[in-house]
This record gives sequence, C-alpha cells and structure tokens, in this order.
Amino acid sequence: MHTHTFIVRIWWEPGLTRPDGRPLWRGQVQHVAGGPPYAFQSLGELLRFIESRTGDLEDIREKEGDK
Repeated sequence: MHTHTFIVRIWWEPGLTRPDGRPLWRGQVQHVAGGPPYAFQSLGELLRFIESRTGDLEDIREKEGDK
C-alpha cells in the first residue's frame, strides 16, 4: 500500500453566503511531499487536487478490490 499525507484546513467565511443563502466555506490543502498550498471552495475541487497527486481514487479502489 502506498500512502500520501495532506494537510487540510477548512473554515467558514463569516458574513459571506452562497446565492442560495448557505454559508460559504473555504479551504486549503497541501501535499506534505511538496508543492504549494491549493485553495478550494468545494469538495469537488479538493478531490480533484488529491487525485492530481495520487491518481484517480476510483481506479485505486477497483485495483484493491481485485486483490
């Protein structure tokens, strides 16, 4: 098994909301192995960043299921 370590910070922006009135959450993630921090505003953006460093998570799950 190969592991990756990320530092993820998530915070709520007080006073800012989305058009539908929900609170605006923001975050920052950094791959501990190197590279600059990446700012995100959705879980999809966070997932894309992680997959850019680790490969497609669905492919990894399928390969592990084959063992």
